[in-house]
Amino acid sequence: MPRIPASLIPALVVAAALAGCGTASFYAHEPQDNVQTGKGGSRFVVEGIDVWFNGDPPRKYSILGYIEDNTSVGVDDRRKSIAPAVLKKAKEVRADGLIETVVAGRYSRPSSGVVIGGGTGGMGVGFGFGFPVSEPVSIKYTVLRYLD
Repeated sequence: MPRIPASLIPALVVAAALAGCGTASFYAHEPQDNVQTGKGGSRFVVEGIDVWFNGDPPRKYSILGYIEDNTSVGVDDRRKSIAPAVLKKAKEVRADGLIETVVAGRYSRPSSGVVIGGGTGGMGVGFGFGFPVSEPVSIKYTVLRYLD
């Protein structure tokens, strides 16, 4: 396996850190005077904003617009979090809720495994570990304001 020169390690660390930084853009929905009624689903709350990762709110709401986030992670319903850039943008437009609508690309999760093998004249044991490697992810959210 080729060795990485020590002089390149700081540059690789910076590049990896920057790859995880995302930006969020807001796009207004037209017309603004729209009324929707959801059917329910699953959500969590982050700093007062409902994040619907499955379904939509079981109440009347208006669509303010859409947030597109280009980052390396999306909604994490296990840890109940979203990207800080998305949360900041949602607060700027005074959103009550977000619905995760489109995810392009996926974050790969760590994995591990053990292999035990045997054959004529020998036996071996192998261990393998995977490290999370992120690929670019584009996530879109519908931005909501509750009407009731």
